[in-house]
Amino acid sequence: MERINDQQILAALIANGSIRAAAKSAGVAESTIRNRLADPDFRAEFDKLRGELLQEAAQGLTARLESATATMSEIMEDGKNPASVRVSAADAVLRHALRYVEVADILRRLDALEAAQENET
Repeated sequence: MERINDQQILAALIANGSIRAAAKSAGVAESTIRNRLADPDFRAEFDKLRGELLQEAAQGLTARLESATATMSEIMEDGKNPASVRVSAADAVLRHALRYVEVADILRRLDALEAAQENET
């Protein structure tokens, strides 16, 4: 029986999103994948690959923010749309704007804490 290599396990994890699905896809036991994830070097490589994928996805979403915002604004401001549709669009804009403000505030505070910690050392 051929021994599966780390690259195959990494590919299965990235493609399938769960240990169970990755094990099935790669044709190995779940314990094999759990054991590999317990290895710091393997885990670092997995985290690096996952981070790269998330970064690419975030860039794609960021590129579409302006279009999404314009679409919601058009729906919200179009008097031909039923009031319920306009209210729903306005609610979505407000909820997402609030979430953005909250995250931006958390990131600002985190940066300040990290800067203060660096100054202490």
